[in-house]
Amino acid sequence: MMNTATLVTSVRDPRSGEVHLPSEQVTIMGVLRNLDRTLMKVRWQAGGDCVVFPEELAEIHPSREC
Repeated sequence: MMNTATLVTSVRDPRSGEVHLPSEQVTIMGVLRNLDRTLMKVRWQAGGDCVVFPEELAEIHPSREC
């Protein structure tokens, strides 16, 4: 089961340089901890993945798939 979330701020993908705008939905691939900081690994709608801070996500939507 995958969860999705909505971006609340603009986020620049450091790999591609592409800017993702608020209200874009992303798929949450996992949660990481690094130096006592929580990070979210997300997949963009157009493909590719990135790590973002939880505060850059507005809300999490549980998947309805079985």
